[in-house]
Amino acid sequence: MNLRLSRVTVRRKSAEVTGSSRSVTAPVRETLALVLDENAPALDSDRDIDDIVLRLRGHLTELGHAAPDPPRPVIEKALRAARKLADVDVPTGHVKARVHLRQLAEAVKLVITELASVGAVCGHRPECPSAENHDFQAAQIRVRRPEIGCSELCNGVLVFDDTGCLLPSGEVVAPQRSMPLVETGPKAVTS
Repeated sequence: MNLRLSRVTVRRKSAEVTGSSRSVTAPVRETLALVLDENAPALDSDRDIDDIVLRLRGHLTELGHAAPDPPRPVIEKALRAARKLADVDVPTGHVKARVHLRQLAEAVKLVITELASVGAVCGHRPECPSAENHDFQAAQIRVRRPEIGCSELCNGVLVFDDTGCLLPSGEVVAPQRSMPLVETGPKAVTS
């Protein structure tokens, strides 16, 4: 498998997603698919394995920045375990290297799962648009609050029953109400 072509595709796709912490998972999931999906092409060379390990190390750095502050113990534990695997040199021998790569990929997948469980990253597929994206209201509802007339979306946007929104940045988006239809009867013909 030639990962150089694959690398260009991953960069192009991740550039399409805007820069919020929720968009961090898209390229990570693509890299994990190269390792964990049964239908993924086999990694034929040690160079391919080294390339994927380097990608996963970079992804771990980005995921660490997406962690909530103050850090949650379960997330810290998952990050620590994944970083420990990432810091180990890739073993020599193709089979040992593949086993190490799979263990690292599983550890990174656990980090994403833990971050998604606390809402630090989006766990939906396809990933919800970020609050900075033009279609931010397409995100899934995380919490409904009917008692106060709003819902919190996965991207942190509050959507009110009157269709107004409050973005995580504090910006207010006015309600998007359509004009009411005025019923008109048949026009009288005057002569």
